[in-house]
Amino acid sequence: MFGQIDPPHRLLMGPGPVNVHPRVLRAMSADMLGQFDPEMTQYMNETMALYRRVFMTENRWTLLVDGTARAGIEAALVSLVEPGARLLVVQAGRFGLLLSEIGQRIGAEIRTL
Repeated sequence: MFGQIDPPHRLLMGPGPVNVHPRVLRAMSADMLGQFDPEMTQYMNETMALYRRVFMTENRWTLLVDGTARAGIEAALVSLVEPGARLLVVQAGRFGLLLSEIGQRIGAEIRTL
């Protein structure tokens, strides 16, 4: 029905996708672990410990966000801004509008400039 995807080797030099190390490809072909599997929990604990060292913090829940700029902005605002807080947003483009939208959803008092 559909042909197999099997492209020849290419050196990818753009911003993404990129060439993947064979070790990563092997890991990606292994059986899946659920997010609540004790083995996965241990991997996450080890990963968070490494992030704490990199970012020089003692925050137990230190995580990296894999996603778009929007995902990073939203994660930062939700982590830092509490409901009822006052937030001054410079609206100089799409990201300014995005900051206002996210701030409103959090329940912050938004002032725009």
